[in-house]
This record gives sequence, C-alpha cells and structure tokens, in this order.
Amino acid sequence: MATVKNELFEEINAWSNNAVLNSPAWSLNQLDYSEKSVSAVEIIIDEISAKHHEISEEQLDMLAQEYGCYLLITAWRLYGGEFYWNEDLQQPMLIVGEPETCIILLTWQKVKGRLLGDKVDHLGYFFEQFSLDAKATESGKQVLYM
Repeated sequence: MATVKNELFEEINAWSNNAVLNSPAWSLNQLDYSEKSVSAVEIIIDEISAKHHEISEEQLDMLAQEYGCYLLITAWRLYGGEFYWNEDLQQPMLIVGEPETCIILLTWQKVKGRLLGDKVDHLGYFFEQFSLDAKATESGKQVLYM
C-alpha cells in the first residue's frame, strides 16, 4: 500500500511541476507553493478561460489536472495530510487531519469549472475556505471541498 501511495504522490507532484513549467513567464516566481501563489493560479486560469472555446476538451482536462495537482501539492505542503485516489470521481484527493478530523480536498472539477469560465469557481476563495478548516481542525469534523 505504501508503494501505491508513493506512486500517487509522485504522479501528483509531476502534474504539479508541469503546471509550473507550462505557466506564463510572468508567473514563474509566483508559483512557489504558498497560499499567496493560489492567486497567481486564479489569474492564469482566468486568462486561459477567456480562450476556452479554442481549446480542446483533452487540453482542458490536462490543464485541470495540472493546476488541480498544483493546488493539492500546495495544500499538502502547507497542512500535511495523505493523498488517496477517489475511484468514483477518478481523481486524487488530499485528506487532512486524520484520524481526529477529516478535511477532504478535490480540485480537478473546481479548476475545470473555472477553465470553462464559471466565476463562481473562484480558486482563491475555494482554497481559502479549505485552509480555514485545515488550520483549525475540530475533533469529529468532516468537510469535503470539491
């Protein structure tokens, strides 16, 4: 099981690194896996969303996976936790606070919605709300962010 978890971590980390490497030149120094860097991701995704009609579904999925993994790695670096694969949604998730609490973060669908132009899927706000729960864990609390 540990090997599977290590492989999942390596895959998530590789997708995250792709997001950084394929980002606009202006953002490279800002994508440092800090909470502040989520604002840069929001700007990048907003710029891409303006052209989403010109991008294939496959490319949109790839971008959602890359930037979704960037958000997962950022959350993991800031709050710890464990990565798991969600079979139902076919995407990785980060679980923070176990066993006392269970704060779950899934990001691919949120990033995809934002790529498609849905301003309600604001990544900065989404990450901020997750962070509030990840920082102040309450025993028995269970929250799902997706």
